[in-house]
Amino acid sequence: MWKKYCKISFLVLLTVLVVPCFFSCSDDSEDVVVNMNPPQYESVSGKYEITDSSSPYVSVELGASGDYIVIKRSSSNTASSLKKENLFFRKSPASRAVTYGNVVYGTYTPIDNESFNLEGFGVIQLKSDGGQGITDITIKPDSGNEMNLTVKKAETMGDDELTNALCRTWKVLKIHEKGYDSYDGEYDDTYTPNDYDGVISEVMFSKSGTFLSFYNDNEIEAHFWKWENQGEHQIRYSWDNVWNNDDEEGNFTVNFSSDNKLTIYEYYRDYETDEWYESTVELVEKNPSESNGEEGDITVPTDKTPVERVFTGKLVDEVDDHGLDKFIYENGFLTQVLSGGSDEYRITFEYNYLNPNKSASDPDVRYADGSVSYVYDVWLNELGFAERIDSKHYDDYGGFDFQSTCEYDEEGHLVYMNEGREEREYSLTWTDGDLVCVDRLNRNHTTNFTYSEMSNDNNLMFFYDIYDMDLEELKYLYWAGLLGVSPKHLVASSYIHSDGYDHPYEEYKWEADKVLSKDDGESDWTEEILFSFAE
Repeated sequence: MWKKYCKISFLVLLTVLVVPCFFSCSDDSEDVVVNMNPPQYESVSGKYEITDSSSPYVSVELGASGDYIVIKRSSSNTASSLKKENLFFRKSPASRAVTYGNVVYGTYTPIDNESFNLEGFGVIQLKSDGGQGITDITIKPDSGNEMNLTVKKAETMGDDELTNALCRTWKVLKIHEKGYDSYDGEYDDTYTPNDYDGVISEVMFSKSGTFLSFYNDNEIEAHFWKWENQGEHQIRYSWDNVWNNDDEEGNFTVNFSSDNKLTIYEYYRDYETDEWYESTVELVEKNPSESNGEEGDITVPTDKTPVERVFTGKLVDEVDDHGLDKFIYENGFLTQVLSGGSDEYRITFEYNYLNPNKSASDPDVRYADGSVSYVYDVWLNELGFAERIDSKHYDDYGGFDFQSTCEYDEEGHLVYMNEGREEREYSLTWTDGDLVCVDRLNRNHTTNFTYSEMSNDNNLMFFYDIYDMDLEELKYLYWAGLLGVSPKHLVASSYIHSDGYDHPYEEYKWEADKVLSKDDGESDWTEEILFSFAE
């Protein structure tokens, strides 16, 4: 039934989805209590139907597990046409889009609260009108012109335990089918998606009533579903979303096992030919949410981008703090740094924590230079700040590795960093929102700071030339919004106590595009740091 020549019924397979023995257990069996974490993107999931008939798109749907579906308008656009044209496939853990006919399918990642990157398709932005919910969508295709369209959100199923557990994407583990047909006679076979071509490999349910089955030969069948008898776990499906109890519809049953696997069972008999089949499919959740709130779980916040959490004023364009850097921001993320201010040495950031396919062992953020002479892998804490950084440097002598660790207070101030090399271990003391002391541990080297009454409106923080912290490439984490928050005020002076000796005070003067400094007792100011802001 699930092989290519039997692709006639995927819905039957779903019947087993929630089968702790629904169809074969004795009367004393009990329904398994569903205990599953919400899918990673449950809060943003939904189907948005475009109301403008001149639009090249019919709808955009964001699934709860991080998958998206875009239906393109065609000359014969009807619900039933999806039966023939909704053919697409994604082999785990692919993240690119697959297009077949009028359907685009792939994975998406949030950019901010209302914008999403639909990989292989483009960027969408959902817009609300006061308390009216989502009313408009901006679509920026990877190829083509930006367009603004009106939408309405499709109605959703009830918010109950069984529906919540079912509505996500599932991977097929194995299939058991048996039956009789006029070509093969009786058959009884158990197999996996890796054993044959044309076998179902993934299933997606949504609360908007979408039901998709993905096959390992790059085909997909699109259906619609609703509860036929929820108390008995029975689902009714339709090819055309018209519910007339005709040949375009069918039933299956779903149940969950104690280990949260989904089983689907389907039975069909053609009384004219006496052919029949029975299919049982076992599935497991794709991209399960790893955090259930227990101790040890870390959920990186996605309500704001890192830059939005840290920077409340202007964003820097260029900074010369012991070396010139140019910063490129896109959609609330630092995406590139041009070290030296030119394209010759480009550093690129990747925000893996936004990808629902990310493995728990993979870093949340990675940044590296274009020639890959170094790579920094970053793991974030529950505040969204770097707490562990694994650094790999490559050179003609084989290179070297080191690990950095960071700690923060509850307000997001960096209070400790072990840079991981050359005794670069720092303890930072904050008072009333300002960094008043940096102690370089194991070196008997302390730098103290005083502050003016001028607010640090643009959240400037220069680690090397003011705060006496030699972080090298780790400083880029701050400008990415990943290394804590800045002092509230602008530094007025600093003084160093090192190896029992007090160094002269250093005073600072802040101007619109530079910081000037002079040692205590000197009359001339010199340029310490240059900076400019993005337009």
